[in-house]
Amino acid sequence: MKQIFLFLDYSIQRLCVFALAISAVFIGLLALIGAADIFGTSILAMPVPSSVEYSEAGLVIVVFMGLAQAQRRRAHITVDIFSAKFTGLAQNLSVGIAVIGAILFFGFIAWRSGFAAWESVLIDERSMGQISFPVWPGKVLLCAGCVIAALEALRQFAHLLCGTYDRDLKEQLRD
Repeated sequence: MKQIFLFLDYSIQRLCVFALAISAVFIGLLALIGAADIFGTSILAMPVPSSVEYSEAGLVIVVFMGLAQAQRRRAHITVDIFSAKFTGLAQNLSVGIAVIGAILFFGFIAWRSGFAAWESVLIDERSMGQISFPVWPGKVLLCAGCVIAALEALRQFAHLLCGTYDRDLKEQLRD
């Protein structure tokens, strides 16, 4: 049984890294499209067609595929005016409530975006720009990013219940 949990723990962490890699690729693509659009508009007086639509679709992928790694590194914004002073059980309860909130939030967004992605795939939704391209892959990746972030929050909750939450954090920061 322990081997199964270790495998799941490792797999979820690798999913977070994979999602981050997808996010990084899209950051690079957005930089190329933006640079080409600026160069084309300023020097050649020929902007890249549908560059705004490409950027909109790409930014959704960048943000939502990066959520899981932010959750893994515990890099979300926290206001710890009171919780910084907590120790022992109070600290564990505070962290537990935050992680359960993350599970619920990411789960809800994944659930609702899953419906939107499914409808988008069924109708082969496309952009309305000068060059039409499918929008549904971005919606599918939005849902996938939230699912991976929810899985990571579940993984962290399991570590909290097992008493290895702090040790797991140190390992994450070392990676």
